[in-house]
Amino acid sequence: MSEENEVLEEVEEAVKAAPKKRGYKSASKPITGKIKSDDFTAAIGDIQKDSYVSGEQVAEILTQTMQQAYLEWSYPGLFKDKDSEDPAKELIKCEIDFSNSYSKFTIYDIKTVTDEDDIVDDAYQISLEDAQEIKPSAKLGDTIKIKFDVTKLDKTYVRRVKQLFQSKLKEASKSAILSVYQDKIGELIEGTVNRIEQDGNSYEVSFGKAQGFLRKNNKMPGDRFVVGERVLVHLSDVSDRSNPPSLVVSRSSKEFVQKLLERAVPEIQEGVVSIKAIEREPGKRTKIFVDSINPNIDPVGTCIGPESSRIRSVLNEIGSEKVDVVRFYMNKAMQVVEAMKPATVIGLTCPEDFFDANVHYEELELDRDYEYPKITVVVNNGNQGVAIGSGGVNVRLASRITHCTISVLQADDAIASNLKYLMISDVEKLVKGMNPDAVLEEEVVLDEEDDVEEIHDEEVVPTTPEVAPVVQETPVEKEEVKVEETPVVEEPVIDPVKAAKEETIAKAAEASKPVVEEKPVEHVEIKNKPRISLEELEQAISSKKGPSETKSYKKKWKKNDEEKSVAPSKASKVEAMPIYTEEELAQMEEADDNYDNYEDDLDLDQYDSDEYYDNN
Repeated sequence: MSEENEVLEEVEEAVKAAPKKRGYKSASKPITGKIKSDDFTAAIGDIQKDSYVSGEQVAEILTQTMQQAYLEWSYPGLFKDKDSEDPAKELIKCEIDFSNSYSKFTIYDIKTVTDEDDIVDDAYQISLEDAQEIKPSAKLGDTIKIKFDVTKLDKTYVRRVKQLFQSKLKEASKSAILSVYQDKIGELIEGTVNRIEQDGNSYEVSFGKAQGFLRKNNKMPGDRFVVGERVLVHLSDVSDRSNPPSLVVSRSSKEFVQKLLERAVPEIQEGVVSIKAIEREPGKRTKIFVDSINPNIDPVGTCIGPESSRIRSVLNEIGSEKVDVVRFYMNKAMQVVEAMKPATVIGLTCPEDFFDANVHYEELELDRDYEYPKITVVVNNGNQGVAIGSGGVNVRLASRITHCTISVLQADDAIASNLKYLMISDVEKLVKGMNPDAVLEEEVVLDEEDDVEEIHDEEVVPTTPEVAPVVQETPVEKEEVKVEETPVVEEPVIDPVKAAKEETIAKAAEASKPVVEEKPVEHVEIKNKPRISLEELEQAISSKKGPSETKSYKKKWKKNDEEKSVAPSKASKVEAMPIYTEEELAQMEEADDNYDNYEDDLDLDQYDSDEYYDNN
């Protein structure tokens, strides 16, 4: 017996020493519904930091995934089949409740109280008798929550919750990133170079939770970056094809330069200065049309800045690329002239519609079938290279920004080809004449001024101050030029010199009045014979002394020197009868006492003999 016991002991020791077969692990702890609230809260905080999803969204996503996982665990044949169209899928429901401190969760089945004979599926329906055992106040049609024993859940449920939660969290994070960067589309953003592609022409740039690729066609020719370098780019679009979302960025677009200029010029941000159009060939040249709503602000000078400080900040970002900031005009011809800068245009050919205020090219250019008008600009000899630009970049950009097909000729070539073109001065005149309302206003103003000037001229026609009361009677304020209606012929009648007639010409005053010209001092030939007797003439001649009667009385004009001429005699007045009227003779006689008020250009040399009087 002792030998048999020893053998049994050796067998037991051998069995214990033998390697154990691989078997299933011991069952894990059952699900009780309890949660470590501190760990749960910390996990939600970490998820929130790694994505743009808030803590409330994380909790909501977890609740939805637990509900879906429970329904799939409870009814695998119904909910795992995504293509199933069974209406019961919409009727079977459950509810997950968390405690306020996230220390425990509970699962409830949601069922509708139905008459026992009408029950179709106990998955979402319950009889009134069974419902009252759970809730005594239950009645037909009520919705009742039935608590589920969570200890019956297994690892399958846990794994499914984890899968659904990660999937939904990625989608939520993607949507959150898209919503953040969607609002930044069209703006400048800054990222960090993470990786350089093998070809050395593309860069992977990180923008926090989002990534972007700076491809060869989206960067400028001179761009060279290293890993870790900060890069300023223009956000063109956001792609949702990858997770995390991919950002479409560019440094070669014209919007990149536009946003750089807007950032450098506060007046553009305020809306005082606006960018009307921009065209660009990256690495070569950019042309920008700018305008101002304030006539006192020069848009070009504002964008350039004092000592070119503002435009320099743009040039520092784009390298050796040249930027032309020019003034915008509504007229298409003036747009072409400005767009050709830095070349100076001396003339151009263009359609007549360019100067038609009723033609709006900004509307015509929206038509897909619109054909660009052909323009030929003329520049000074030797300036054709500047107008065309290096490789034709200047004329190409000018054509694109003005929506015209532009060709360049220098002055000699234009003359040799008999090209008929408008000079810039003519273009400016035509542009000014495009607004008929403004021209009409100018004409009206000028006409009113001319009327006032004519009225003033009428007032100063009389040479003597005594005529003023007669002119003042004409109402000027009513703008009725009544002075013009007054016959000028009657002015000599009202002249105050007539009141001083001598008795010696009383008979001459009673004679018929001849027709005279508008000006009372203008000489008129009178054919009637004088009615003064020869005796009176001889008496007047005898009163003359010395050779002064044959002296020519011509007025001598000297500055700052007043000279008195010898007064004409009565004989000279009588001898002038063939030339002057009887009224004028009366004025000449009155001039003996007040010679300073009357001087004429009478030539008395032809009357120095007695033959004239003998013949008469």
